[in-house]
Amino acid sequence: MNKYLVVLCLLVAVSGCSKDSVEFSIDNPTAAPISVTIDGTSYEVQPRAARELSLRAGLHSMESATTGKLGFVVYTGTRGGLINPTFSPYLIVNEVYATNATTAKGFRPGEQTVQLDGVDFKGPFVLSDALFIDRTWSYGVHEDFPREIRVGRDSKGNIKSKVFSKDDFIRYVEEAEGTTGLYARSRKATPPPQRHLPQDAPLPTFADPEMESKAAPLKDLYRRYRQATTADEQAALQKAYAPAVQELLPLYAAKARSASREENEKYNELITRVGAALGWSARVVE
Repeated sequence: MNKYLVVLCLLVAVSGCSKDSVEFSIDNPTAAPISVTIDGTSYEVQPRAARELSLRAGLHSMESATTGKLGFVVYTGTRGGLINPTFSPYLIVNEVYATNATTAKGFRPGEQTVQLDGVDFKGPFVLSDALFIDRTWSYGVHEDFPREIRVGRDSKGNIKSKVFSKDDFIRYVEEAEGTTGLYARSRKATPPPQRHLPQDAPLPTFADPEMESKAAPLKDLYRRYRQATTADEQAALQKAYAPAVQELLPLYAAKARSASREENEKYNELITRVGAALGWSARVVE
């Protein structure tokens, strides 16, 4: 999709999270009601509806027909997001708001191709069917993109995002592109995906002993963060992340030019994976 909203500027307030409770939404995009039990409390969620709940940082339990019984940990100070017990696909769409078409080009978000039932959609989209989908959007599943937003006096535009259920995403894209019915005509009969919880792969190991030694504190932080179950422990590790990266960075900068492509890719993977972990709102306990 190549759609940009060109409108006048306005101001949008973003609410934050309290230190040790995180806001989630149990979403049900299906045509049948679902039941999800969290910490012994049953949440009945009607079709194409959601239930909001606040969870304190730490260990929790969940049970549903699709997930079975599992434990999960909530991380303090994070933005929360969707609990997706049906493992349905959700799509995050980025849209540009600008004062004119010329300015909009300067805010053009990155594009990628996502696939639904064998049909490709290219645009500023991100696809996820994870059990926990961390909030990176401005507008939720049951909110609309506004026609206008407010920004500061010196700004000429901004990028905002919204998360869509599969059906709403298809309708949104087809209406925007004037291709209503294209997905229904093009979709292929595909077997249902195998639902499984993601397995954690080992962090990369550097061939350079000095790099491996210097990276050890960052790797240890990642390991400890995965196991952290109290708000205080999680917060302390969050604060330790930047200093750990700063300890490794000068050595990497000195070696990057002479290092192999593989070693440089290992560094990028390490930084990306540890940084992503610090953004988790919730994670299933192995």
